[in-house]
Amino acid sequence: MSLTNSPINRSQPRARVSLPKNSRCRSRLRPYLLRVLGWLADLFRLAWGLFFWNTRKAWFQRSRGRAKCPCQNPSDSGRAFETGCEACVNWDKPQRFRHVCPLLVETKDGLRCAANTAEVRPFWGRMFRYYGGTLLAIYLGGAVTVFAVLRTIGYPINVGHVVWPGLWYRVPQARGWFFAQKSQKAFAAGRTAEGLLYLSNAYQFDPGSYQITLALAKSLQVGRPRESDLLFERVLHEHPAQRDATAAEWFRALLARGDFRKIATLAHTETLADTAHAHVWVRALLFATRQFGDDTQLRQLLADRSSAAAPWRQLLDIELLLRGGGTREARAALDRPWPADASPFTVYYRVSTLTALGDTYAALDTLEANRARLGSGDSTLLRLDALAAGGAKRPLAERIDELLAQKLTLANIMVLCTHLVRHPAPAVFARLVDKAQQENLPLDSSTAGAWFTLLCTAGAVGDLPRLHALVITLKLNANSPFIALNAVESFFRGESGAEKITTYLPLIPLPLEMNYALLERFLPPPAVVTAPVLKP
Repeated sequence: MSLTNSPINRSQPRARVSLPKNSRCRSRLRPYLLRVLGWLADLFRLAWGLFFWNTRKAWFQRSRGRAKCPCQNPSDSGRAFETGCEACVNWDKPQRFRHVCPLLVETKDGLRCAANTAEVRPFWGRMFRYYGGTLLAIYLGGAVTVFAVLRTIGYPINVGHVVWPGLWYRVPQARGWFFAQKSQKAFAAGRTAEGLLYLSNAYQFDPGSYQITLALAKSLQVGRPRESDLLFERVLHEHPAQRDATAAEWFRALLARGDFRKIATLAHTETLADTAHAHVWVRALLFATRQFGDDTQLRQLLADRSSAAAPWRQLLDIELLLRGGGTREARAALDRPWPADASPFTVYYRVSTLTALGDTYAALDTLEANRARLGSGDSTLLRLDALAAGGAKRPLAERIDELLAQKLTLANIMVLCTHLVRHPAPAVFARLVDKAQQENLPLDSSTAGAWFTLLCTAGAVGDLPRLHALVITLKLNANSPFIALNAVESFFRGESGAEKITTYLPLIPLPLEMNYALLERFLPPPAVVTAPVLKP
């Protein structure tokens, strides 16, 4: 067998060929590596030398020649353009020392100092420009990187929000807005827990946002009411410009939960602070104090000598007489003249109180004489309630027929349903639902309150088949299981273990008047029973 064809001989040339190739590769890369290493070494010398040599030269200038020159070659003459630079000797490229000291110049004899020894001086401006430029470049690079990452995630910011310190507050605001949007999408898709988590994240990033804090407070009112109340209270104090709207939202949450003591405290405060809506707060104060049988807040308001409390003294006197058993005195006080500039709510109070006292004719006469001062919805509801309380079946039926003959509106639905909750009439409710179906009442965000009102009214009048049908309709249109509807249906069927309707009212959006009517109907009797629930 030929040696040239043996496996051993074939492998040997390959081994001998590979080594030179690697050697040549290393030899070609070595100059580049040394150049890079030298550049890096000079870069670190520059970073340190800017401070070190300027400091030493400044000390040399301060010593006024008593100290040795820190950078010139001591063996040279010390004259300009004749003296070498000792400071640049260790640099990979001594010419780079010019970045530290521009006195270093190129001459025919090599690098020399362009200043006499006594004229050697520091260049602080050059140091600050290098350091400042480097820090600025690092800062801008980091800011752009952060901007790119945040924009990739989806935060609605621009590069100025990250680069300019005066706009840094926009970054957490944008993050809060981003998570708030995700929470809205999650809530719309029926993923309540996920939506609440996103909303909590939004609040953590932007706790100063009024909209985010208020949305979180409203979302927590069912499962974590204590945290919800703390957030509402915080918003009241931190956003005084939106105080009235915030107080109204908090009141709705407290009313649905049946937290009457907090309602009384809030209503007493807002009656004096929000005179434009004082009638709403007076009604809330009357209703809440009846539920726990304490007249302290009413007496404090009566004793208040401010101008905000003055319009309500006559009404409070009558209410306290009724609660104290002075029915005859209260009845006489109702007939006394009232100020011409009295709130329209006083008319509602007088009519509803006369109705509760059983004087239907006096109630209707008072209503007719002051009808122009009330809204059409309030006037209609008062008339229906007075006729029902007085047993006037025929006039009541005629008035209901008039309402059902008109085109249904959200106001008419609210009036009829509120009346039916207080005075159940399954036949009238059946006609109302049939009319809503005939007119194809839309089911969207603007009419959701009307449909939930119909749902609760079905339970209040005992129309269980229509109650179930409405639950199915709402679930189908919501495109989600909407488990809260099952709980509400179980309550009205008597299948739920909960004793109070306040367990379920926070779960469904209802008009304020319906909340009042349902609480009147389904809460246990209040400790003090006097005048009826009032409505502004």
